[in-house]
Amino acid sequence: MRIAFYLATFAVLAGGANLANAAGTREQAQEKAAKKACLTGDFHKGVEILADLYVDTNDPNFIYNQARCFEQNHRCVDAIDRFREYMRKSSHLSQDDKLGVEKHISDCKAQMAEQAVSQPVPAAPAPPPPVSPAQAQVSPPAVDVVAAVSPAPPASGGSGLRMAGMVTGAAGIVALGVGVVCNLKVNSLSDELNTLRQSGGWNQGKESSRNSYETLGWIGYGVGAAALAAGTTLYILGASRKTDTTSTVALVPVFLPGIAAVSVQGSY
Repeated sequence: MRIAFYLATFAVLAGGANLANAAGTREQAQEKAAKKACLTGDFHKGVEILADLYVDTNDPNFIYNQARCFEQNHRCVDAIDRFREYMRKSSHLSQDDKLGVEKHISDCKAQMAEQAVSQPVPAAPAPPPPVSPAQAQVSPPAVDVVAAVSPAPPASGGSGLRMAGMVTGAAGIVALGVGVVCNLKVNSLSDELNTLRQSGGWNQGKESSRNSYETLGWIGYGVGAAALAAGTTLYILGASRKTDTTSTVALVPVFLPGIAAVSVQGSY
């Protein structure tokens, strides 16, 4: 019985040792394959093998090996990320080990700076070949030269006349509005004087004011009509010279306390 127990125990231990040896051999083979892939430039394969080993063992040294694989293949950004991940996962690193990892990170940053400086600067475009006098007289200008020169502003196309017409017409409308207001004031004063006359009274001041408003009203009508006619004429002349520009005119009523008027708005 004792001999059988010893034999069974020995068989179990031997089997466990064989399994451990087989697992260690497989892990060593995977590490060798990852190292070979990293050294031959196939860092994708090497990093993938090391990732599988880390998942199986939770050994942060495989993360460090990933960082070294990236560093060897000049993938500095990925290498720095892996080195920092290794330091986060390895909480019991000695001070010397931490300094060694920081040294690798510094080397990667220096390599990135060298790569940025060594990048070639785009060469300036070659100047166009000189044009002979004969070509300048016969050939049309090149498209790129025309695009490089700012185009001259287009002709006004009568916009000045249209603008003058709108301003003059607006002044005429304002004058007509003054005439209308004065006429309304004259009618109001006339009604008040008629009321006084029927009651046997009279007010010379109101009579003078009525006459003054009446004179101003006729002046407003006359000036407004003349300005409106002149503005219309100028605008028609400007519109006849219009090329590709457009003009708009709008009459907008304006109501203020005690005053009704019209505003002219336009674009040219």
